[in-house]
Amino acid sequence: MRCAWLLVIALGCGCTCRPATVTPIELRLRAEPTQLDLGRPWTQTTVTAPLTIINDSRGSATVDVVMDGPVFSAPTTLTLAPGDNAIDVRATSDVAGAKDGVLRLVLEGQTALEVPLAVTFREPPDCGQASECSTLRFDRQTSQCVFEPRTNGVACGLSDRCLSDGRCLNGECVGQPVQCDDDDPCTVDVCETVRGCVALPRICPNPSPCLTGVCSRDGGCGSVPVVDGQRCGNLSATSCTSVEICVNGQCVERDPPDGFLCSVASPCRGEGRCQGEVCVVPPARPLVATWEAGGLLDDGGVGDQWTDVFVGVDGGVVLSSYFGTPPMVQAPTGRRLPSASRRCLAWNDLVVCADTPAQAVTAVSARTGIPAWVYSRVLVDLPSLALPDWETFLARLVVLGPTRLGVLYESRRIEAMRETNCRRFSFVVLDDAGQRVVARLIDDPIFLTCNHPHSYGVASDPRGNLFFAFTPSANVSPALPDPNAAGTVIMSYSPAGVRRWRHFVANMPGGEIAVGRGLITVEAGQSIYDAARGVVVDTFSIPFGEGLIADEWVVAGPKGVDVELRQPGTDGGTVRFGSSAMASSRSGLRGASWNGAPVALRLSEAGGTSLLEAFPLSRFQSGTVQPLWSCEVPDGGAPVSFEVKPNALVIMTDPQPGGAGLCENCDPPWALTHSRFLEVPVPRIEPPHMPWPGPWGGAGHDHQED
Repeated sequence: MRCAWLLVIALGCGCTCRPATVTPIELRLRAEPTQLDLGRPWTQTTVTAPLTIINDSRGSATVDVVMDGPVFSAPTTLTLAPGDNAIDVRATSDVAGAKDGVLRLVLEGQTALEVPLAVTFREPPDCGQASECSTLRFDRQTSQCVFEPRTNGVACGLSDRCLSDGRCLNGECVGQPVQCDDDDPCTVDVCETVRGCVALPRICPNPSPCLTGVCSRDGGCGSVPVVDGQRCGNLSATSCTSVEICVNGQCVERDPPDGFLCSVASPCRGEGRCQGEVCVVPPARPLVATWEAGGLLDDGGVGDQWTDVFVGVDGGVVLSSYFGTPPMVQAPTGRRLPSASRRCLAWNDLVVCADTPAQAVTAVSARTGIPAWVYSRVLVDLPSLALPDWETFLARLVVLGPTRLGVLYESRRIEAMRETNCRRFSFVVLDDAGQRVVARLIDDPIFLTCNHPHSYGVASDPRGNLFFAFTPSANVSPALPDPNAAGTVIMSYSPAGVRRWRHFVANMPGGEIAVGRGLITVEAGQSIYDAARGVVVDTFSIPFGEGLIADEWVVAGPKGVDVELRQPGTDGGTVRFGSSAMASSRSGLRGASWNGAPVALRLSEAGGTSLLEAFPLSRFQSGTVQPLWSCEVPDGGAPVSFEVKPNALVIMTDPQPGGAGLCENCDPPWALTHSRFLEVPVPRIEPPHMPWPGPWGGAGHDHQED
């Protein structure tokens, strides 16, 4: 509503000497807005707000501007033409608090218009602590906490047991790395920031399928023969005319007798035995689902909107969604949680969900779904995140150990929403009661440039070290080794929040991280990195994708047909998985144990039929390896993801034929769809154990992000 303030003044009234042609005018003034609130600026800054004075008279007039209130100011005179007239009102104060005032327009000693003024000045927030070589200062003009490097040459790294003579240089702590060597050929010596030098057992390579690597202090790595009669050569061969077995450390060919096991049993077929020169194998039976959940209703209606699945440490299945249907623990008939969330993971005997109401981290019992604790104090523990016009939300959860959970937060300006690349990141470490242990900003100089659209990967190793991957977009950072090349920055922090190393990979897209056996792989990359130092130890010929890190193999397994095995740091060469039945695969790989031996599982599609294939991960393989077995799975739509539980798989299928339900920019990609979930018994299948990382985030903890 326009102004209720109005005063009529006759100009030149009572003057007998005025020419008869001059007619007095009435000054009618209004203000918009009728009351001016200058907001909530910081102390020691000047805030300006526009005010419109509307002159409804026929002529112009010059008025005096009088300000009541010491913090306000404006031009002292104003000539008002008929119509709209703009004026800037300013306020500044060194003292916090609410301030009131009045702007008065005065003509010939009489008040023509009054406009109430208000402003609330605030003290800037405490930005908290920065690193040893940088300070945090609040910039009142940009309303951000900015990093400023300490003086070069200041001592640093006193808590870093892997750095000597540390000195600050351009905001970074640099010095001489500590060299670790215990003079034992049977250990691998590494340095950890908190513990210092650590000796890890050396794994000696197996020189052949019939020799096992061993290590002695006197001679270092050597080998001894395996037990005679152990299979060698092509383990998937079903010939009854010859078989390769180990004898005195050599792989030799022998004529198998009748009754020889020529084909191992599979979950859908019995074992095959030799009868003469023929391997007799019983017919296969399709696997049958024990329960189904989610998906569209049979009558075409809309059912539950779950789009993600993981298996807890007790084998219980948890179904969750992207802010859709609330998660269910102990599917298919368990308890539903009180509210929806963004993602959940398993930790100890808990299900921990992120982005529950008020951006909280919520832990519930994995058995009953009853809440155990809630963490929602990040803006208290990190006050520098409580900036005006900024929002802080959860980006990733990662298990650091039985008593430590990592939470990565992302902050961005509210008005820019998802399109902004100006982002800040921080992380909090919680204990098993949901209490904060560590809270800190990630103060790397790369974040001084607005070039990070998303945080991408977060992972941890068994010692609780954290690993992050950040990918710049079009605007590259002067803090990177090559300021003209975009790429991915991989960082590692200790459990106490001390940065261990940073590695830049030019021209590599971002992706999830997997960590296991002291190695790191990044989803979109082709290299394997040393987790202790961040250096490359081997390179694939294809992107890593949803791969696996096994005891002796690293498997690259992007969606599709191509899969590659390598033994990092050895001359073991490259192995490929092949299957004459497979036409395509959208599910990626999962590690598992079958009959106690490590296997890689893959769901394939061939001629409208979905197959579960198990490939051996034996110590010595070459060329193209055929699956140990292949079983048809129930028809519930094309499989897109699955998880392993004891003696069973939980399969998520595509809610629409041809992948129409995929949302490439969603997280997870099947968000807001209606995926169907099936549990299928697979006898003698067991989930992987460390050092397998399994799905991104760690075996037994995180869900699989497509």
